[in-house]
Amino acid sequence: MVDAETNVTRLTNSSAARLPASVRRPAYDRAAVRPGIVHLGLGAFHRAHQALYTEQVLAGGDLRWGIVGVHLRGRRLADALAAQDHLYTITEQHAEQSDSRLVGAIQAALFAPEALEKVLGAIADPQVHVVTSTVTEKGYSLLPATGELDLSDADLAHDLQQPQAPRSTLGVLAAGLLRRDPGAPLTVVCCDNMAANGPTLRRLLGAYAERACPALLPRLSDGSIAFPSTMVDRIVPAATEASLAAAEARLGLRDELAIACEPFTQWVIENAFAGPRPAWEQAGALFTSDVRPFQEMKLRLLNGSHSAIAYLGQLRGRETVAGAMADPVIRHAVRAILFDELLPTVAVPAGFDVRAYGEQLIHRFDNPALAHRTAQIAMDGTQKVAVRWLPALRERLAQGRPAPRLERALAAWLHTLRQAQGDAGQPLALGDPGAPPLVALLRAAASTRAAADAALGYAPVFGTAPWPACLAARLAAHLDTLAAQGTDGLLASVAA
Repeated sequence: MVDAETNVTRLTNSSAARLPASVRRPAYDRAAVRPGIVHLGLGAFHRAHQALYTEQVLAGGDLRWGIVGVHLRGRRLADALAAQDHLYTITEQHAEQSDSRLVGAIQAALFAPEALEKVLGAIADPQVHVVTSTVTEKGYSLLPATGELDLSDADLAHDLQQPQAPRSTLGVLAAGLLRRDPGAPLTVVCCDNMAANGPTLRRLLGAYAERACPALLPRLSDGSIAFPSTMVDRIVPAATEASLAAAEARLGLRDELAIACEPFTQWVIENAFAGPRPAWEQAGALFTSDVRPFQEMKLRLLNGSHSAIAYLGQLRGRETVAGAMADPVIRHAVRAILFDELLPTVAVPAGFDVRAYGEQLIHRFDNPALAHRTAQIAMDGTQKVAVRWLPALRERLAQGRPAPRLERALAAWLHTLRQAQGDAGQPLALGDPGAPPLVALLRAAASTRAAADAALGYAPVFGTAPWPACLAARLAAHLDTLAAQGTDGLLASVAA
């Protein structure tokens, strides 16, 4: 297919033969693949992670695991996949090294609001044994500080009134499960960054069912539907026009869904499935009886460091992670947050070299080939800060151990919400639908101490357990420093 506007050939089944010989192709007959997985959330992370693990299972000859992709927000991705016969390319890059492949594991792409019957039918299909999801933390109608349902979520509120026409992740899952034969076991694999994500999703779905569809409750406890925990890890920046143009130059075709990501990938899965599953271990996934230490390490060390890079980088005008890490002030702060303040709070799996893991993270953050934008990581801070920073900060405060750089990173986030501009006065977009109530509190505060008190008292993020008054005093001092001296002043007092 030739794009009428650009006169460039678009990636499709027929045009894929024109790809360079260096691009690996699907090593199986796509026409023989049967649907076995429904995936909620068609973003780049899924296509560069779970779909790629499944691609390798298909290449191994087990063709039961084709993916029916479902998008709940906006139809662009579903339309783009359909226009490309559900094909797309992935290029793994670090510095000058790169490796590209064509991925064909996705068989269908449905935009749920317009294809709800097909979506619910796919979840109910007895040939489908697994539902996976990457809808981001906010996609589960979750209050991160409490782990309870966010009843103010507009889509959830709609579904509680009209469960037969769901819009939310929980509503779509519940409606599909209600249609499924009780004799057909199903495993729901949450792949988003929530601690104990499997049990958390089960609990949220149960809380929703109590209010909207009580008939589902027995199914959630009889063993026919499993919710294993998982940990996923791969840095996958959002596509930009520049990255798509680079892919076009490399491929000789226009791939509107081309992904550039790092070579590193990890998937740890609790081995607690209700029925058949793909042999993802053939692609390198680790099945274990206890995912928790891996989840905690990733949430605190990778995601926690990433958020520090994002907020400090935004304030200092660093557009990308690699650019931020090239800034000595940020680099020193991030290394100290990772190794001195977060790493001592994690329970390390037996035999795991956690310091080597930390050094590997720094190496990954340094990757100049990935234009991973700090603005992308900074999005949805009200969801992320509560799980990436605050549990570790509470632990350190309870033990009387300081976390001076983590507290300064927290102040940098609050300063961003309060001022919405960087050190040089550049405007910063907040990109956080959950932020307005907290922003209003911060901006209404008559002083920095009042702002710090208001933040720490904001239960949806900081929880209901009290925080020490000394923390509020330090945060207020950091906010004063940021206003007067920027991040140079904020971090100078803890510099080596």
